[in-house]
Amino acid sequence: MAVNQPLHRLAVITALLASGGALAHGYISSPEARNTLCKNGGNIGCGAIQWEPQSLEAPSGFPNGGPADGDIASAGHAQFAELNAQTSDRWTKRTVSAGAIDISWTFTANHVTRNWRYYLTRQDWDPNQPISRSSFDLTPFCVIDGGMVQPPKQMTHSCTLPARTGYQLILGVWEVGDTPNSFYNLIDARFQDGELPPLAWSQSGTIYPSVDLKAGDRAMTRVFDANGERPELQTVLTVASDEQGLKNNWAQALASKINAEQSEIRAGQPGSGDSFNPVYGQNPVYLKAGSGLARVEIQLEQQPAPVADSLVVTGLADSYPLDGGNLKLDFTLAVQGDLSVTATLYDHGGAAKGQVKTDIKDASQSLSLALTGLSAGHHQLVLAGTPKGGGALLQQTHDLMLQDPVSGDYQYVFPASLSSYKGGVKVLQPKDGKLYQCKPFPAEGWCSQWSSNATHYEPGVGSHWQEAWLLVQ
Repeated sequence: MAVNQPLHRLAVITALLASGGALAHGYISSPEARNTLCKNGGNIGCGAIQWEPQSLEAPSGFPNGGPADGDIASAGHAQFAELNAQTSDRWTKRTVSAGAIDISWTFTANHVTRNWRYYLTRQDWDPNQPISRSSFDLTPFCVIDGGMVQPPKQMTHSCTLPARTGYQLILGVWEVGDTPNSFYNLIDARFQDGELPPLAWSQSGTIYPSVDLKAGDRAMTRVFDANGERPELQTVLTVASDEQGLKNNWAQALASKINAEQSEIRAGQPGSGDSFNPVYGQNPVYLKAGSGLARVEIQLEQQPAPVADSLVVTGLADSYPLDGGNLKLDFTLAVQGDLSVTATLYDHGGAAKGQVKTDIKDASQSLSLALTGLSAGHHQLVLAGTPKGGGALLQQTHDLMLQDPVSGDYQYVFPASLSSYKGGVKVLQPKDGKLYQCKPFPAEGWCSQWSSNATHYEPGVGSHWQEAWLLVQ
């Protein structure tokens, strides 16, 4: 027997997989089931079920078979596990009354059917415990024979709902006729006493706990009637702390403030009479009948995030020629924020050869390092920016090659003294360590045409350098 049990479970799983991609799929569309409300936005934080509410399929046989206790809402599918969360205020509820009730299905792919069965939770079920068989009266209150025929794409069943009070669950089971599977849908229902007049409130908005807020952010209502917005009916919550700004917390705080300030607007889960209980999560918003109000929208105002400190270096070349061990290193810093910046040149052995310090706030600044006693070889320029208001150190490291100058006569190191570049002038290009001579008239005019944004005639580098220069060595 111990050997056969795993084989039996494998056979059931195989049958489910074989038919799970089969043609039978559907969901309860009225009163909207938990999965249906996930699809249309009435429930949030649902996970993958919002894209396929029709897929809650599991082996048939409830209550003796079917999904396990604790997994009834998800039909045992791990990818839909969010549906199994169960508290008194987690899910949006639809108002029902004892007596006649119409329950409608939408079939995205209809299939021959054995029956539909409907179960109702016991009056004393615990809505803050995982859903189990013991939560339900296991005698269905309504059974509809499917006749082993294919139903239409839309079907409504007329049933009689037993008396209950408060929050209850209706479990709908659609048993497919030619596979070993059924579909399981839960309706979160709130019973209204049938002897009372209709509710004096109607839902006209929802507080969705969509994002976390920060201290100083605001969540507010925008109230509209047929003629437009009613700003005098606005409720504004200014978030007092980051803890209050957690999405479930501010949603509850805004609902509480609405109830304290407004006479014709309420938020939260309906209780007895005209009471509404704000919850830590999604809160429906209701308007009083006869108020003339049409809808309530929720607006969030978040303070702009602080601009991050940054440090950008421009104007550095890959290599530089030395002049008797001397070098004037020029570069530009662009700073965002308020930084104290230190620039230090290190040789390959890690010895500091020169340093410059400056304070920069939201600006660009040119810096120079006058260096002496240098030797050719690899060096590193390290820039460290310390935020004055506190925060992480910004550090950049730039590799430089210092070279002994090319032998020969030249007047300038490019691009120094640009305006003096005439025919016959020789310059040293530090990027490749080579000498270039400016061509005579009429080409000499191009020799001085250079900027950091227009390098077309830069010797040895620009796209048109040969129109202005001759390579000497």
